[in-house]
Amino acid sequence: MTLLAISGIALLIFISGARIERMDIGHVGVVRSGGPFEGRSIRQVLRPGSGPTWTGWFSQKPHEYPAHKVVLQYTVTAEPQRGDRPGVDVVTVPTLDGVRVGLQGAVYYHFVGEQNESLLRRFDETFGTRKYTSETGKSVYPADGDYGFQVMVENVFRPVLDNDLRRVVVTFECAQIVSACKLVKPASGDTTAHGVSRNVDLIERRINQSLQGDLTGALGGAYFTDVHFRLTRVTLPPAVQNAVTAAQAESAKVQVARQKYQQGRYEARRLELLAKAYNKSPSLANVEAIKSAPRSSTVILNTGGKSQPLLVGAK
Repeated sequence: MTLLAISGIALLIFISGARIERMDIGHVGVVRSGGPFEGRSIRQVLRPGSGPTWTGWFSQKPHEYPAHKVVLQYTVTAEPQRGDRPGVDVVTVPTLDGVRVGLQGAVYYHFVGEQNESLLRRFDETFGTRKYTSETGKSVYPADGDYGFQVMVENVFRPVLDNDLRRVVVTFECAQIVSACKLVKPASGDTTAHGVSRNVDLIERRINQSLQGDLTGALGGAYFTDVHFRLTRVTLPPAVQNAVTAAQAESAKVQVARQKYQQGRYEARRLELLAKAYNKSPSLANVEAIKSAPRSSTVILNTGGKSQPLLVGAK
């Protein structure tokens, strides 16, 4: 009986300790040892799309990270209400003339994943072992699903991205990257729409030239590859935008006044020419008088010293 009980316990331990894992096509898994007499070293890496795989006795649940082929996105916005979600960063940086502008766009990148197992293992041993805090105050590991990975990215991306954006944008005046800014802030250089578009493209190119290298240097490894920044919009702070709106409204009033003035000049000139035409041709003046007379009225025409009554619009 005792032998049977021992056999039953051994069987239960055997069943509960057996680990077979599989990985979906969009993730790579890092498996760590987890037995009672083992350390917590990395045992193996499960590649994306792998079928049922034996991972040893009492191994831990795989740490899942995005596969290398998956295109990831980190959103940059100037709207504070959108900044409370993982993977969305509110970015405002100063210009050369001191205006704090907001930037909107996105960073597209790939995680190292299965492309380099040595780097992946190093990432799991360094960044993968600590928790990161989201904007809501929740602390998570990078392997805690897509949410946890995005929170980690926000924590490690933001300082590097902010620094690069600040370093590049501060070389431009506000009106050189937002044409409307010239209504309230004088600027030098090309502030035309074409010039602004060219400067925004230049900012984008400069960021792309430095961002990946800066990330690699700051993090100690090329954990993120094919990093590409896309700037879609530069916005003004509310106070400046309100001043621009007011300036545009005043400009519109001035334009309307100018148009009315020009219209008045044209009208005066028209009447002057018309008067000359009537003086040269009394008959033409009579025709105009008849056309402008009310219906059912009698117009008396004086032609050659003779007065002739004419009933207008008798119907």
